[in-house]
Amino acid sequence: HRRFADLSKHGNVLGGENIDPRALETFEAWHSAVDAAMKGSHPSEEVKTQLRNRVDENCKFYPPTYHSNWEGRDEFLLIIECVSEVFGKSFTYGRQWLSPDGRDWVLEFNTDIGDTKRRMTGVDMVKLNEEGKIEEFVVLARPPNAVAELKSAMMQKVPMRLAKLKAKQSLGKIFS
Repeated sequence: HRRFADLSKHGNVLGGENIDPRALETFEAWHSAVDAAMKGSHPSEEVKTQLRNRVDENCKFYPPTYHSNWEGRDEFLLIIECVSEVFGKSFTYGRQWLSPDGRDWVLEFNTDIGDTKRRMTGVDMVKLNEEGKIEEFVVLARPPNAVAELKSAMMQKVPMRLAKLKAKQSLGKIFS
């Protein structure tokens, strides 16, 4: 297992003293994807490419803007793609806590909601499975007016893309 010092390149990371190599691979892939998005280097395709193999196919995503969860790797990646577009380059992680084995994360973040002048603070709570893949991703955020702006922005992006994804998945089942 790698030691805590290896995690410092990702900011203020606490814990992860005995991080599992597969959990470390996912943590580093996550941060690489976030860093790419913040630099504006075509985050949607880069996020998908880097994360696809590090996300469980039955991943559950719990957003702060919707009462129930989204389920599925492709759905998770679609949401991450859309939210990276809404946040733009303003997204930053602050304090980050990892369980000793690195399979549970709490990542504190700050971001602007597009050009609304609303600032949002929150945490990503991430659970990895035994293979080190993301199986659960919960987002808690505040203040309510910023979360409402995020919901509005996401409603302009997600429905059409989700319909396209579902159609593609249905066609794949028919022709496979």
